[in-house]
Formats: sequence, C-alpha cells, structure tokens
Amino acid sequence: MEAHRRTRFDDHGLIVDGAAVPLWAATVHYWRLPRGRWARALATLRELGLTAIEAPLSWGAHARDADRYDFAGDRDLGAFLDAAAAADLRVIAQLGPLVATEPSAGLPDHVARDEAMWARTASDTPAWLPTLARAVPLPSLASTAFTEALAGWYRTVAAILAPRSGPGGPVIALGLDVGIAALVRSGAYDVDYHPDAIAAWRAHRDVAPPRAWTDDDVASAAAWVRWNRGAAARATVRWSQLLDDVGLADLARLGGAAPTTPTDDHGAVPWPRVVDLASGTHDHALVATRMATTHRPRLVRLPAGHAAAFAPTTEPARAAVALAALAAGARGAIWTMGVATDRWLGALTTDDGKPTAEGRRVATLLAAIARHDLPALHRQIDVALIVPRADAAIGHAASLVDPLPPAALELLGLGSAGAAALSRDADAARARSWFAAVTTALGLGQVAFTIVDADADLAAIPAKAFVTPTLARIERGLWRALQRLAADRRVIVLGPELPTRDELDQPLAADAASPRRAGLMRAGSLEDLPGLAADLAAIAPRDAWIAIRPAGVTTATLATVDGRVRALFVDNATDRAARAVIAVPAGATIVDALTDAALPITSGELTLELPAKSVRWLAIR
Repeated sequence: MEAHRRTRFDDHGLIVDGAAVPLWAATVHYWRLPRGRWARALATLRELGLTAIEAPLSWGAHARDADRYDFAGDRDLGAFLDAAAAADLRVIAQLGPLVATEPSAGLPDHVARDEAMWARTASDTPAWLPTLARAVPLPSLASTAFTEALAGWYRTVAAILAPRSGPGGPVIALGLDVGIAALVRSGAYDVDYHPDAIAAWRAHRDVAPPRAWTDDDVASAAAWVRWNRGAAARATVRWSQLLDDVGLADLARLGGAAPTTPTDDHGAVPWPRVVDLASGTHDHALVATRMATTHRPRLVRLPAGHAAAFAPTTEPARAAVALAALAAGARGAIWTMGVATDRWLGALTTDDGKPTAEGRRVATLLAAIARHDLPALHRQIDVALIVPRADAAIGHAASLVDPLPPAALELLGLGSAGAAALSRDADAARARSWFAAVTTALGLGQVAFTIVDADADLAAIPAKAFVTPTLARIERGLWRALQRLAADRRVIVLGPELPTRDELDQPLAADAASPRRAGLMRAGSLEDLPGLAADLAAIAPRDAWIAIRPAGVTTATLATVDGRVRALFVDNATDRAARAVIAVPAGATIVDALTDAALPITSGELTLELPAKSVRWLAIR
C-alpha cells in the first residue's frame, strides 16, 4: 500500500512522491479575491518564500441548494488551483466543514436550516454557534443526516480536486477541522445530545449520558467529558472515509483535531495536528503546552493580521510567537491570512499582490530557516514534562458554571488554576496550579525540557527524566507507562502525592504500585518555586548556553543528529526589557540568524538586549 500513496506525512514532515516537501503556507480565501488578481497575489506569496497555500473550500460559498453548486467566476476552484500550480505553490484544500469567519459558519443555508442535523443541548434545545455574521445552529458531528449531506459536497468537490492532486498536481493535503465549534460549545453538559450522538455514546458506555453533575456518579461524568473531547477526532475519521470513497484516498490529511492513533493507511504516523497559535499571544509556557503532542511532525497556525471582531495583536507579538513556536519544535506553519480580504485586518500581501511589512518579516524568517537548515535540527531536551489529564477532566465535569466553555473562563484571568478554579473538585485547581509551577520552575532552573501529552510514546522520547505533577488521580495508561519507564531505569519524578485512583476516579487496585525509585516533589514546593527549580535542575544541570541573568530569560538549543548545537533561542518572557547574559562554550561563533550579523563574545559570555515579551534566534557556527 505504501508504494501507491501519492502524499503522506511521516516523522519528518510532508512526503510527496517519496520526497520531503517543506510546508510553509498561508491561507487564501480565493472566492473573496477578484479572479484577475489571483496570479499576482499568488506569485508574491511564492516570492516571499512560501511553498504552499491553504485554500478553505467554503461549502456555503459554493452551494446554491442541496444539488446545485456555483463554481463560476471568482468561485472557480479549478482555475484557482491551476493558478496556484502556475505560481509553483502546493495547496492544502481545507474542507472544514465549519469555518469560523464565514456567514453561517461556512454552512449552506439548506444545511443550517435542517433540524435533523442540529446538535442538541442537555435541555434538548438547539446548540447555537455564534459567528461574526449571525448565530446558526451547530450541526451535530455525530449526525447521520449531516454526514450524508457532507458526502454530497465531497463528491462534487472531489471531481475538481482529484485530477489536480499530487504529486503531479498542486493539491498535496486535505484539511479536516471543525473550527471554533469545539471551543464555544465545550461545556461538560452542553452538547451533544443529538439522538445519533447518544447512540454512539451508548455503544461506548451503556448508560444514559449525564446531563448535570452529581456527586454519586463521578465515573460517568468523567467518561462523558473525555468522550466528548474526542468528538471532533472521531468525526474527522468518518469524514476522511467519505473522502476515500469519492476518490481522494491517497492524499495526506491534517487537522486541528487529528486522530491520536492510526485508523487507516493515511500515513506511517497519525495525522499531524495543526496547533493553533493564531491568537498571537507570546507566552513561552502557553506555546509549549499547546504544542504538547503525541507525534511528529509539528505544524502550527501562526498569526498574520487578526480577525476584525477581536482585539488586534501587535507585530512584535506575532513575530515573537513565530520564533517561540520554532524553538518549541515547529517544523511547518500556516499563516492565518496570505492575501488581504474583508472580515480580516492585515495579511502577508495586499489584495493586488504587494507585500506588506508583515509579509516582508515572514520572508526574512523563511529565508533564515532555509539558510540555516533549521528543519534538520532537533531540540535538545533533558526532561519531558507530561501533561496530566485526569484531574482536568473531572474538574471540567464538576464545573460550577457549566455550560460556559473553559475557553471563555480562561479570559477571566483566574490565576494559575485557570478555568479549574471554578470547579467543585478541589484537585482540578490544585493540579493545574502544580503544572504551572513545575513549568515555571523548569524555566527558572534552566532545564532543557519539552512538554508531551499523556498518551505519547514516552519510551521513544530521548529525555533523561520524566516529570509529571500528580495528586490523587492519574490516567491508568500513563501510570502503567511510567512503571515501564522506571523498570527500564529511566528517571521518574512525581508528586507531591502518589496517585491511588484513575481518570474515572476508580481505584488503581492492581496497578497501584509506584514506579520503582521514583522521586517525589516536596509538598511545599508550590510556595517555594526557587526551591522547586533547584530540585528539578539537579536532574540535569547545564553550564553552557544558559541565561546567567536576569531571571525570566530562558534558552533553548537545537542541534544536529551528532549533537552539535547550531541554533540558540533566547526568550524574554517578562513584561520588561532585559539585558541578558548567556554562557557560551569556548570557540563558538554566533550570528543573528535573521540578519547574519556577528555577535561579540566576551570571556565566554554573550550579552543581548531583549525587548519585553520577545524571542531572539541565534545561529551557531
């Protein structure tokens, strides 16, 4: 089967006809751009250094009714794909099917009006999805009627995509995503109570779905939350099968909620998850946590301009988040807007193909990535920080303000516990605070660490130690994985408590044995971050490439396969400008990666002026 795949993702990135293709892309809303301007705009994007574009195929923009579609004029998808090929750009066909910035979330009117497709709340009312234009009923991702309607759209669009697919054609990947829906309707007992969703749940766990928190059935509530968190990934599997059935079986897939285990032969690894960093907020811990993943390659969505309905981000903030993503391991990116359009402020080019200041910045970045061969480097890590999920799921199920989505609560600035602070379950807030404390302490201790998801293949991660905060609960699968790592003599650090219950609040029982020789964080460490930092730094002390001063400045190094450091990222996460002093090994030569300007080293130290909330990328020669 492998020999017949035209495009796929593997551990290194996108493979087209057996060759690796760098994926640096930007979104282009072709139907909003006059057809006569396509060629110039696309040529400019290529000149900036992009290798691909993401083309959202808005179902609603093309559908006139259930059986009639408009592909004429500015909506001529085939002609647009041909124009992209002429500009030497590959294409990610983003099939959604939900598009947050579109009227009716990108859905055709006949779909949005069909009550048989609507997601249902716990009160059996429609689940409305607020969009910029108007509120529309959210379709149930489990609805058979919605899936059948989507199949009709896929059959129509496949007739245009299939003959233009890679390797000979420009279309090299298909995007499947539910957009903003998973954020704005994510309360524990909000959706989805559609009959088809309930039937799927009953097949998974043969009990009635809970519709509110009860203290006497924590297991069902926790299972329900975890099940609904997988709704988008399960839907993408079904949608991917539809695409197989209409002739697009051998094209790579990607999405915001990709499956975490292979479900078919679309690739040697699971589909890459596109990590959304488009808010433009530079917070190195937030970027690293969002990029916690179970697999490679790591693809990110980066900000280029911003949605008209939201507060603007700044150019320095957008530049910083791009560099923070590269430091955390991103090896491909999709900028949110390639060509200026309505409903969006800013882009990499104007609608008549003139590069913007932001476009020129991205061009400089892409040139540096190619010049220094950044994708060939890997991040050096000593510690893998594992994101625990057990307390978070139960805390979500026990929320005091359900059905408000956790994403909305995060905007309230509730401190280190975030949305978990508004939960009946005290351990939810404690666990979140402990994770934040450990993340901060690892930075303070200048520990080279990465953040990984609980269901990652931990044995394959080349870390000296594995750290995860634990209270009374832990995922049973993670607990077993830690026991195996300890048996292989890997260093394990837990605490401040040894867990006795699993993710459904059930006793660990036969699995309860603690990993052998596991270290335990001190219970008082939450109020003693310097002490926690010292304890964690003792696991893997560093004396080179570290920030000697001031506090709040951290470093990350990337190296060749034989361990030679070739890139250094210096991150000032503080709210004030800093003069950073970095320890440099003897004989190193350092240049600014973006300008190639040489930087002086004095007595084994490099001094850098860093603006507040900024990241600097240095190349080592």
